[in-house]
Amino acid sequence: MIRVLPPEVVNQIAAGEVVERPFSVVKELVENSLDAGARKVVVELHDGGKERIVVLDDGAGFTPADLQLAFVSHATSKLGELADLDHIASLGFRGEALASMGSIARATIRSRTEGDDSGHEITCEGGALGEVRPSGCPRGTRVEIADLFFNTPARRRFLKTGRAERARIQELLGRLALARLDVDFTLMADGGEALRLPAGESLRERLVRVVGRRVADHVVEVDRTWGNLRVHGLVGRPEIARRDSSLALLWINGRLARDRGAQASIRQAYREFLMHGSQPVHFLMVEMPPDEVDVNVHPAKSEVRFLDARRVQGLVHEAARTALTAAGERPRTGAGAVQVGEGKPRALTGLPSLPGDLFGRDAGRVSPGGGSRVAGIRARADSDAELDVGAPGSAAPERSAPPSTVEPGDTEPSPAREPVFARIAGGRFVQALDLYWVFATDDGLVVVDQHALHERVMYERLRARHDASAPTIQRLLVPEVVELGAREKAWLLGHAETLAAEGLLVDDFGGASVAIHGVPAVLSRVRPRSLVESLVGGLDDEDAEALPRLREAVVERFHSRACRSSVMAGDRLDDREVEALLEEASRCEHPHNCPHGRPTVLTFSGEELERFFKRTC
Repeated sequence: MIRVLPPEVVNQIAAGEVVERPFSVVKELVENSLDAGARKVVVELHDGGKERIVVLDDGAGFTPADLQLAFVSHATSKLGELADLDHIASLGFRGEALASMGSIARATIRSRTEGDDSGHEITCEGGALGEVRPSGCPRGTRVEIADLFFNTPARRRFLKTGRAERARIQELLGRLALARLDVDFTLMADGGEALRLPAGESLRERLVRVVGRRVADHVVEVDRTWGNLRVHGLVGRPEIARRDSSLALLWINGRLARDRGAQASIRQAYREFLMHGSQPVHFLMVEMPPDEVDVNVHPAKSEVRFLDARRVQGLVHEAARTALTAAGERPRTGAGAVQVGEGKPRALTGLPSLPGDLFGRDAGRVSPGGGSRVAGIRARADSDAELDVGAPGSAAPERSAPPSTVEPGDTEPSPAREPVFARIAGGRFVQALDLYWVFATDDGLVVVDQHALHERVMYERLRARHDASAPTIQRLLVPEVVELGAREKAWLLGHAETLAAEGLLVDDFGGASVAIHGVPAVLSRVRPRSLVESLVGGLDDEDAEALPRLREAVVERFHSRACRSSVMAGDRLDDREVEALLEEASRCEHPHNCPHGRPTVLTFSGEELERFFKRTC
């Protein structure tokens, strides 16, 4: 019943852990080049690496005897005995990568050491190892991986598009290059140069090429030492914080890795500088003795454990916070970090300065307190609200009736909804705190939040108007150029046609940039840069659909407009305005919650009231 698996099956299983996609192949091969002492690394891709991947370096190279063992599982020059696991200084050490690649692709290695007059090559196709043969080649190593997963078609079907795979590899190469400023990196894709990172640059200069100038211009240098532990690199100012942690990068002895404790310590250092939910940007290198960190934790070597975790966490926290403070950043104070002193402008609440009631009727009506009701309400400085507001003292155009979900001639709300607003419309009520309306019904009490209810009405009115018309485009007089990560740019351009159908016009601007030529008219007041960054923010899956993300941005915009266009606490409405609002609310699709999820109405039955007053148990 129990059998020892053949070597080819073992290698296939191992390949599933080590080689997941072209990204994994490039990572392992480039790390091998760096371990071999290379000062120049060139990566060539064809169809995003699905067709062919070539990695060339000028490192130490393979001897003919080494080539015979190159595709043998667990054959490595980086470990010799058990004790070596306690102080791993190389990026690779398990000896699994080349064996895994040889089992699921057509692999070729050509290499020559500095002392050899000629080079040699060896092939491995689907696990079948060839002979070592002489081959003319320069000093260093050339590894070619062709037809990835050719013998496992099920795995090949799960690969992304060539554009997406190339973007992931470009992102990877940039991150590896940030830790090795002494190495020259080049990425060639389908015959063209996609990325060039010359050796000898500063970290900030290389950062410009990898993630763009906007990030590089807003980072602060860090360099702190504590005994044999050093932290150096760059931390971002609060203004470039992101919604995701894709630029929160940490290298341990040159290895890009994750440690939850260290990352949490850095976030804690930013706690007083960032709004809740924002993620800091940082590029930090930790240098420490190899025997004080364990890199043999995860098959992908992406996680580490520290011998003295608190010491590392304390130093990265202190380094980040000290750098921010020295750069002139100040902690946020107060709610939302907004401070208003005496004599400074303050936010105004209330209705727009309409000459009539809430719905633009009866312009000359006088409120019970004398004078125009609106005269006592301060106008909001919000030109974004979709309300027809006339100039002060002039006759304003009458606003069109809101879209109705009831067909002409119908007087009853949809039977699928509880007609609570239709039942209480026209009834007697009391206004409490100039915010709540309390109605008495046959079976209890109904309390309505006027702001939440009006917000729901305004939101559905905006949605109905938007859904009833074809998307319109607000073209930009001058295109706005936005720098993105390689993966984010590839995703955005891959969905350019879908986005264009909804009004967002983007195209390639070269390098890491895209140009925005137009935005949906409904989002014309949103900064184009902010719109694009919100679309690609937190992008973990290259297969994510673009349309739902864009529509989410539209919905968020409607939330904001509806909130600012609604009556506020302190805006006292008269009976006719209350009745008009209730009538329109009864036709809403979701009248019982505002767009943010808060309830618009609470109902207290007679039984509940009796229980509150201890009349019943």
